[in-house]
Parts: sequence; C-alpha cells; structure tokens
Amino acid sequence: MKYFTTDTHFGHPLVSVLRGFTTFDPDRTHYGEILAAHGRKAAEDWAKGVVTDDSRLSFRKAADTDAHDEAIIANINRMVDEEDELWILGDIGFRTSVKHLKDCLRRLRCRHLHAIIGNHDDWWLDNRPTRNLFESIEPNGEVALRGLDSSRPDTTEPVHLSHFPYREDLAFGWPDDAVRFHDQALPFDGSHRLLYGHTHQLSPEGARPEALNVGLDAWDLEPVSEARVAAWFHDHAQGSGAERDR
Repeated sequence: MKYFTTDTHFGHPLVSVLRGFTTFDPDRTHYGEILAAHGRKAAEDWAKGVVTDDSRLSFRKAADTDAHDEAIIANINRMVDEEDELWILGDIGFRTSVKHLKDCLRRLRCRHLHAIIGNHDDWWLDNRPTRNLFESIEPNGEVALRGLDSSRPDTTEPVHLSHFPYREDLAFGWPDDAVRFHDQALPFDGSHRLLYGHTHQLSPEGARPEALNVGLDAWDLEPVSEARVAAWFHDHAQGSGAERDR
C-alpha cells in the first residue's frame, strides 16, 4: 500500500505551536476545546496569539516540538506498515538539526521512504546519511495508483506528486507564491491528478478537482492511503459533497 503525506515539519517551532503542541497548554486541552467548538483555524489563531501577545515568549520557547514530532511519528507508525511505501511531499523538517531530522526519520517503521523536495528542504539535502534514508528524492514525481477509475477498479493511472499546487493555482495558498515558486511547481496538463501540500490549508480540496491536498493539517495529522486518495477523487468528481471516510 502507498501512503502520502507532506509538511511533517519535524522540529519546527512555529508549526508545532500552530498544531497545538505548546508549553503553555501541554495537554492540548484548551487547543482541543477551541478545535472542537470552532475549528482548526480558530485553534491555530488562539495558539499563535498567545505567543505574539506575550513579550516573554517566542515560538521557540512556546513550542513543544518533541511532543509534536512524537505525535506525527506515532500516527504514521500506527497506519503505515514496514513494507508499505510512504511518500513525504516536502518540508520534512525545518529550524532543527540534521541529527534530529535523521532521528525522526529512523523512528518511522516504514522501510520504503520517498521524498519530494519542498521549499524548506534545501538545508539537509547535502547530508548523505539523511539522503540515504530515502529510496528516492526528486523535485517532483509520479506514481501509478489503482482504483481511480471506478468503472475499471483494477487499472492504474499516473498521478503527479509535488510539494506545490499546480503552477496555475499557486496563489490559491498565498498570492506571492505565484512568483516565488513558479519554476518549482508543475504546470497543469489538462488531465493528470495531483497530490500536493505546502499551503497548510485545513481541507483536502484544491483549486481544481484534479488536485488533492495531502498535507497533515487537512487530515488530522495522519498520512493518506492510496485507497483514501481514490475514494476522495471519486467523491469529488461526482460532486457528492460527501466528507472523506474516517
């Protein structure tokens, strides 16, 4: 089975805070209450506001990056078996040490790791021991997935992999991205489906029905199986409005 995720951000203080892993709410109790009542955006805004409103705090001081990384690793290991494939579509770690990044990756029980390069990955790419933890590392990629065509469930179809949305949709996340990442993003060819991340958006929906955000923030900090990818594309193409199967 293939699994997909992106924006793991191991060791990254800012992202740890936005995901609710903080020293001022160590059990994520208040974050969880806001999340349940008002949604993830409100919870993120609350956590970020606590830091920015307190001159004694910084994101590094406020973040519990160890708890964040433990949660991500546990979620992956709970779902992805040793002989599965795990594709991490960029921004694997940031503002941390190469040693910490390697430690996190080595704790993943999956032995078939693949990386797509994100905009926060250049700092570790020259480290050979880290690179050797992956079976492949590419700027963009393509995989064959089964079950995308419900009328022919046993056939496979190619799906593009990128850290970024399609080039034409870069402003979907942040307007400046249309210029900043124009050359790194894939152009839409009129037909291929795309799995991407980068935007940290809180829902799987992309700017077009052919694009699916597999970022952790849209999937309860969990990786997405190829079966769930196929199911999402079926629902989205049918315009059913059905939520993804939990």
